[in-house]
Amino acid sequence: MLDGHRSDTAATLGRCVLVPIANPASVRPLMELAADLVDPGGEIHLLTVLRPTADADVQADAWHGMSVAEQLADRLGVRARGEVRTDARLGDAVLATIRERGASLVLMGWQGASSTSDVFGRLIDHIVGHSAVPLAVVRTGAQEYDRVVLPISADHLRPGGAGGLTLAASLAGRLQRSTARATTVLRTGPLGAELPDAITRLGDRVHHDPRRTHQAVAAFAGPTDLIVAPVAPTVSGLRAATTHLAWAAPDATLLVAIDVGPVDEGSLVPAVAAAGRPRPATASTTRAAVRLVVTVRLPEAPTVTPQEVEQILGRCGSTEQLMAWWPSTGDRPRVRATVELVAADADHAIARAKEVLQAADGLVGAEITYDVEAEGADTGSGEQSPIAVYEGDLTVIRDLTEADRSVDGWSTS
Repeated sequence: MLDGHRSDTAATLGRCVLVPIANPASVRPLMELAADLVDPGGEIHLLTVLRPTADADVQADAWHGMSVAEQLADRLGVRARGEVRTDARLGDAVLATIRERGASLVLMGWQGASSTSDVFGRLIDHIVGHSAVPLAVVRTGAQEYDRVVLPISADHLRPGGAGGLTLAASLAGRLQRSTARATTVLRTGPLGAELPDAITRLGDRVHHDPRRTHQAVAAFAGPTDLIVAPVAPTVSGLRAATTHLAWAAPDATLLVAIDVGPVDEGSLVPAVAAAGRPRPATASTTRAAVRLVVTVRLPEAPTVTPQEVEQILGRCGSTEQLMAWWPSTGDRPRVRATVELVAADADHAIARAKEVLQAADGLVGAEITYDVEAEGADTGSGEQSPIAVYEGDLTVIRDLTEADRSVDGWSTS
């Protein structure tokens, strides 16, 4: 996969999927996800933990829920068995089961709410903070999902984020087999290192939004999407993949992929304890003209011309300042144009442009970057002034006037 020392973990990820069940309503969506994640011949282990004070009726309901889940597994064509444990320390009981059953992945349901002290809630946070195996924490969406969206920030391409990205890519690859639409790879933050082949192979093109990850997701994800969010094991990484994405895509299914093994068991405890944040204020919905600078890094063997790219963009707004070039240090031609469209905000404008470009067959294999043009950025010479974008606490100035070269067959207009 992305990191050699983690390839064995990715290969055995679906050997034994442990699914703790606390809410009977979550059994079906969790089982359907687990059925896609478990290996052929692997096992799903269902677990309900009750407090010692639980009466006979509660215990009977728990065992009945296990029976229902096992029957559902049979219909899904996978092998599952249920277990009900009694323990006053619910989280520790789950951790003990992980060790005893040799679980390779833990799949847990989450309501999607966070507080200033908790990310997923006290019980799940305890498991996340102490588990030595990878975890997938899922908030079920309003509708069944038909597309996987994999957002990737610059942090995930650094050594500290490689484990979370490897896990997310492996989960996305397993889950996309049951989806109707192509997986969308959504790159965020400043451009830097090339995406690994294991990532680009997941989707048919890459969309790049230089803003923060939750802003990019808000501009693209819909209620029938499954967002697989990689996590770097840091406070900011966990916060970006949980509370911010839950706000950005309130109706989508959100799966947070947390790679915690092999690392020290306590390494994620401070991150979990500090990641919660209150919900931000709702943005204005007043519609206005938004100008986007769209740069298309065409496939290695492009089948579209710059003029055809402009025509595609013209389906969502008026275009101008078309230019095309072949960078002296690059291997693929670039096409850039400014498109102006009326939208409630930059997120809605980018969403519209992404929808149009995603539907264009000629852009399969392309990498597409969306910049919001700063007010007054037009210098009168056909060039744009630098645009400030933000990733975490870092401000990055991307100079849009990098060397643009014309070659035979490509024009600047």
